[in-house]
Amino acid sequence: MVPAFTPSKLPQLLISLFIFFSMPVLLSPIQSESLPPDCGANANAAPISQHLESLAPYDWVKQAPLISHALGGIGGFPGTNSREALEQAYGCGHRVFETDLSVTSDGHLVLRHDWEAGTYPVLGQAVQADNEPLTLEKFEALPIQGHYSPVTFKELLVFMAAHPDMLLVTDTKEDDGAKAAAIFKRIVAETKSVDPSLLGRLIPQLYQANNYEAVNGVYPFKQYMYTLYMNKDTDEQIVRDVAAMGIRIVVMDENRYSPEFVQALKREGVYTYVNTINDIGRIEELRRDGVQGVMTDFIMPQQLPR
Repeated sequence: MVPAFTPSKLPQLLISLFIFFSMPVLLSPIQSESLPPDCGANANAAPISQHLESLAPYDWVKQAPLISHALGGIGGFPGTNSREALEQAYGCGHRVFETDLSVTSDGHLVLRHDWEAGTYPVLGQAVQADNEPLTLEKFEALPIQGHYSPVTFKELLVFMAAHPDMLLVTDTKEDDGAKAAAIFKRIVAETKSVDPSLLGRLIPQLYQANNYEAVNGVYPFKQYMYTLYMNKDTDEQIVRDVAAMGIRIVVMDENRYSPEFVQALKREGVYTYVNTINDIGRIEELRRDGVQGVMTDFIMPQQLPR
C-alpha cells in the first residue's frame, strides 16, 4: 500500500530530488550492437580511456576526464544505477564509473542512492515504506523508471570481472568512521567472493578525515577519493588532510569549487574532479582552470574535444 502524501513529507522529498539532480539476473557481456545510439558525436571512435587498470595508482586520471556518475544517465534519467545505464555508458567508452551503495534489510549490498521515501518517486517507483530498507527480493522486483533493471553489488562485480579495463568509485555516504568500516567489511567480503583481484580496481570515496584510518584498516586500497559534499572543513584544512593521508583526488561540487582551491590542491600533487556536470562548455572551462575532470550523467567520451 502506498502511504498517502502529506505536506510534512515535502521537505524530505525536495531534499532527495536535490541530491539526485545535483549529484553503479547476472549481468551479461556487452553486446555493443544492441546499445541505443546515445554515444554522441563520432560514436564509432575508440574509447579515450583504456587499460586504466594496468596503470600505477592515480595515473588513470590523466586519461579519464570523465567519471560516469551513478553508472551514467539513460533515457534522460540520472541516478538510476541500472544495468542498462552501465551497458550504455561502457559501450560508449566510459571506463571509470561511480555508483551508490546501500544495504538491504537482509544484509545485501545493492546499487541504490538510499531508502528515503523521497527517492522512490525520483526513480519512478511507488513508495514502499518510509525510510526502511527493502529486502533483496523486493529490491530486485522493483523496476526503475518502469523498465530499467536494478543491480546488486555482486552483479556489478561480475560485470567488472568480465571487463578488466573498468574502475569503480564507491559512494557509501557513510561519514562516520565506524559505519564506514562496517560497510566496507561487506564490500570487501562480497568482492572476495567474486574475485579478490577486483579489490585493486575499487576506489573508495571518503567523506571525513577519520574515514581513512577506518576504511584502510578494513582493507588497504591502492587509491582513494576525498569527496566534499558532506565536509565542512576549510579549503586549507582539506589540503592539509589529503596531503597527510596521501590521497591524490578530491571531488567537489560547483558550490565548493574555486580556481584558487584547485591550484592549492595541485601544488600538493592532488587532482580535482567536479560533480555533477552535464555541459560540455562548462567541462572545458573547468579543465582550463586546472580541474582534471568531472563526474557526469550524460556526457560521453567521444563528445569531448580531442
